[in-house]
Amino acid sequence: MNTIKTATVAACFSVTAKIIIKNLIESGTQVVAFGRKGDEARAQQMQDQYPGKITVLLGDLANEDDSKALVAKATEILGNIEAHYHCSGIYTWRHWQHIEVKEVEQLFNANFMTAFVFGREIFNAMEKSGGGSIMFVSARDTVRNIPAGFGPYMASKLALNGLVESMAAEGAAAGIKVNAVLPTIINTEVNRMAMPDADHSTWVNPAEMAELMIELTQASKTNLSGSLVTLNGKMH
Repeated sequence: MNTIKTATVAACFSVTAKIIIKNLIESGTQVVAFGRKGDEARAQQMQDQYPGKITVLLGDLANEDDSKALVAKATEILGNIEAHYHCSGIYTWRHWQHIEVKEVEQLFNANFMTAFVFGREIFNAMEKSGGGSIMFVSARDTVRNIPAGFGPYMASKLALNGLVESMAAEGAAAGIKVNAVLPTIINTEVNRMAMPDADHSTWVNPAEMAELMIELTQASKTNLSGSLVTLNGKMH
């Protein structure tokens, strides 16, 4: 049962984020969502889909000034932020030997810096309001041996894991819980097109992942913080 009254969702046009938003709104949560600048049309479409239930704000979540302004606006709208779902991230498959430096920078920007810069502003807002729950999305193979080709991507997610564990420690006294789900490949149309020959039945169902993320951020999960929760499709 969802008891969250107010929530924020980053990277709101991703598949998992859209399911989270739908589930939250249908169960009574007021939502502020965040997307990138230039996505005004999709932002308006999302607001029209859930009139009076969601506000979509646009900005650069890796930019400190943007992040401060976005979280301040979200707090103004919601009063306080009970839960935050951080779905921002990109994936690439490259060997360290061949990857361009700018590609590594892009991976760390999307997968780690948005979590650090924007997540810190969410954390600070929650501290002022007396607590809350933050949920990030990492990757399962960060807790296994990392194969060749996955190094740059997994390195950015390993940095995220470190953020989750240490931010959870910092938030304990303030009642702020910080966790991450660690899925294998998520079963989306984009991923199926990118890997048409893969066994899609072993991939993670985004609807199940969204449900788990909401469940793990409920106020009743009082002792769950600093956890890296692996999420498989079929066990393999």
